[in-house]
Amino acid sequence: MDKMNGGKRGGTMSNDDRLLIVETLGALRELKGEMKEFKDHVIGRVQALEKKENDKTKERISIVSVVIAMAALAFSVIAKFFAGGL
Repeated sequence: MDKMNGGKRGGTMSNDDRLLIVETLGALRELKGEMKEFKDHVIGRVQALEKKENDKTKERISIVSVVIAMAALAFSVIAKFFAGGL
C-alpha cells in the first residue's frame, strides 16, 4: 500500500489528499510563526530578568564596597587614636 497517494496504485493523489497536504502545511507554517513569537517573547523575558539580576548584583557589590570603605576608615581612625592621638 503506497502511503504517498492515499493507498491508490498508479502514483496519483486525489484532490482531497492535495487539499489536506496544503491545509496541513498552512497550519504548520502558522504554528512555526507562533512558536517564533513565543521564543522571542521568552528570550526577551529571560534577558530582562538577567538584566534585573545583574543590576541587583551591582547594587550589592556597591553596598559591600561602601561598608568595606567605612570599616577601613573606622580602623584607620582607631589606629591613629591608639598610636598617638588625633
